[in-house]
Amino acid sequence: MSRYKAIVAYEGSLFKGWQTQVDGITVQDSIEQTLSRMEKKPVSIVGSGRTDRGVNALGQVFHFDSELNIPIDRFPLAINNQLVDGIHIKSIEKVDDSFHARKDAKAKVYQYHIEMGDYQLFERNHVYQLNKSLDVTMMEKSAQVLIGTHDFTSFNTTPLEVINNQVRTIYSIQFKIVGSQLHIEFIGSGFLRYMIRMIVMTLINVGLHKLDENVIEEFLLAKEKGLVIYNAPPEGLTLMKVKY
Repeated sequence: MSRYKAIVAYEGSLFKGWQTQVDGITVQDSIEQTLSRMEKKPVSIVGSGRTDRGVNALGQVFHFDSELNIPIDRFPLAINNQLVDGIHIKSIEKVDDSFHARKDAKAKVYQYHIEMGDYQLFERNHVYQLNKSLDVTMMEKSAQVLIGTHDFTSFNTTPLEVINNQVRTIYSIQFKIVGSQLHIEFIGSGFLRYMIRMIVMTLINVGLHKLDENVIEEFLLAKEKGLVIYNAPPEGLTLMKVKY
């Protein structure tokens, strides 16, 4: 029995999120079912964290234990040939038995893409079709207060009864205009449910001049559930990389 670390990409619109659900197909379910068929016994995988329905991934990481005798360079292809459409194993490597995809993760990199120009039909599942211009300079200025270690209670929907400590660290937030799109990259120690999407929608409203640029700081200091009601659509968000 060996432990493997895998990097996987998936199309979020085709699945009901990463984590196993009572109803609806998820990415985790699909991969586990494929590995179980190959192993001819139940196989469980452990992801670096969950992504919600509609959120895409280019660099999600999971680990699993396997007795399959497949050359490591052919392992991804062997799994991909049996996976459902919308999931692609990018790489697999053998790791120490102590490796844990979630517990060993040091940082996660997400990008949120916003279309400021005309509607782009073929990118509808990978970008938020805002189709309005934004004051990016004001958004960047407003976002600076988020960098560092803070209590993000106001910027997520995870109940305090579930996770009492809602302090997280954001190492950087980068804004980049690519053609008619705005790409916002977040690098942080970890993110609570809807945290990035709530931050992004608040920043969008700042960029549309609907909210004052100081509102981010006000919400951050308030540490109050239900204060932020803005939540950007999931399709604009992509998990790019998990750092170890």
